[in-house]
Amino acid sequence: MQVLGVGPVDLLLIHWPNPAVPLAETIGALCQARRDGLARHIGVSNFSASRLADAVALADEPLVANQCEYHPRLDQSALIAACRRHGVAFVGYAPIGSGNLLDDPLLATIAARHDRTPAQIVLRWHVQQGTVAIPRSSNPARVAQNIDLAGFTLTDADMAAISGLARPDGRQFSPAWVESWD
Repeated sequence: MQVLGVGPVDLLLIHWPNPAVPLAETIGALCQARRDGLARHIGVSNFSASRLADAVALADEPLVANQCEYHPRLDQSALIAACRRHGVAFVGYAPIGSGNLLDDPLLATIAARHDRTPAQIVLRWHVQQGTVAIPRSSNPARVAQNIDLAGFTLTDADMAAISGLARPDGRQFSPAWVESWD
């Protein structure tokens, strides 16, 4: 990491699988970066369950994460299960639907009952599933709220109701060149 002027990065991810580059070549380069000491950990991003299985089989270094879009409007249960089978952490980007969930009436009702914000409710939903959520905010007050997830637990009914927000058109990020989603 001489160019960056730092030691090894903590986590190096492939941002999207590229159908124009053989997966074996991509995973080989990622593993080599770890062996060369450029990254402490390596992983993938936006890999489907089948592509993740292929990547794990090709990797001679452990893949530790698969970072994918995930929020209550997008059911990722099959992909989360695949990550768990392979010992790979599921990391959800856009965990509150890029802010599109903040006005949802169900989330507002649950938030009022817990004296929390809708964003805190959704982030707690992630935590209770054992997934990692990486919300984005430039507002220091919201950053503090996003961290303040202790001290309350969603009920099983809350969890089920929030998961029930999933819909077939829930994906927000779907570039035209993506081959397929689970």
